[in-house]
Amino acid sequence: MADKDAVLMAAAHLLVREPAASMAEVASAAGISRATLHRLVDGRKALVRELAELGMRRGREAVRAADLASGDPREAYQRLVDGLVPIADLFNLLYREQTADEMYAQAAELDDAITALFQRGQRTGAFRTDMTAAWMTEAFYSLLGGAAMAAQQGRLASRDVGLMTTQTLLAGITTKEETA
Repeated sequence: MADKDAVLMAAAHLLVREPAASMAEVASAAGISRATLHRLVDGRKALVRELAELGMRRGREAVRAADLASGDPREAYQRLVDGLVPIADLFNLLYREQTADEMYAQAAELDDAITALFQRGQRTGAFRTDMTAAWMTEAFYSLLGGAAMAAQQGRLASRDVGLMTTQTLLAGITTKEETA
């Protein structure tokens, strides 16, 4: 039997590039038959639901592994980026496929943890206080998603997604004393 998570990741990579891809094309991209794909997911709606669940599960795992409450906030942010870059396609796909309400409901736990990291950085003087931590969280998601999309479209090397996301956000939110 096919590894369901591997099939879902292959589907996410394809659907980000080709939103109208058929289930047969998804199966082909995953290296399985259409019948096998249909045994794993019952149609496109179920596929999107499974992708959302995988994205949130992997996102929670990445946040836990990054240990955002420990160490220098900038280093914790780097650990977060390193953990989320491999699943950035999932987030891009879900942003496009789901309603805003669905995304917000599913991402609340991730948002809270990431916002808490930025708040901690503000309290320690690592991050600027003239921007809200909630805005920093939104900027992070936008940068990560944009960098992943640029890589998908060949405008950025895949290996640079994390680097560009980290450098761009930290350049904007790090306190002036840190950047001088």
